[in-house]
Amino acid sequence: MSVRTCSDKQLLEQLSQALQENMALGKVDIKTLADQLAISTCQLNRRVKEATGQTTSDYVLSARLAVAKQLLAQFPEITIFETAQRCGFADTAHFSHAFKRKEGLSPTQFAFRLKSQDFSQKE
Repeated sequence: MSVRTCSDKQLLEQLSQALQENMALGKVDIKTLADQLAISTCQLNRRVKEATGQTTSDYVLSARLAVAKQLLAQFPEITIFETAQRCGFADTAHFSHAFKRKEGLSPTQFAFRLKSQDFSQKE
């Protein structure tokens, strides 16, 4: 992702901060994020597309899944349900489907691969 202007960078930083806050509350939707940034959803969508080349939905989903991957890597004992909740997904099924569509494997498979890699590195 290449950010074009300083204002683009500021917008993405503010969006990331708002996203982090909303994930913790379990309320991640574009309207809520736009309201927090004090801009319309149309303006948010246009500016994110201009800055990143991605739709706002894709950008937000990618950020949420990056957090999920980080959680699964740092906390091997965390459940898929907990991971989904911490990333603002309403249910495990939606989280698992989105994760598999984007990453090519389920969150459980991803976590298993991480554990297998850790185990093989310790040998």
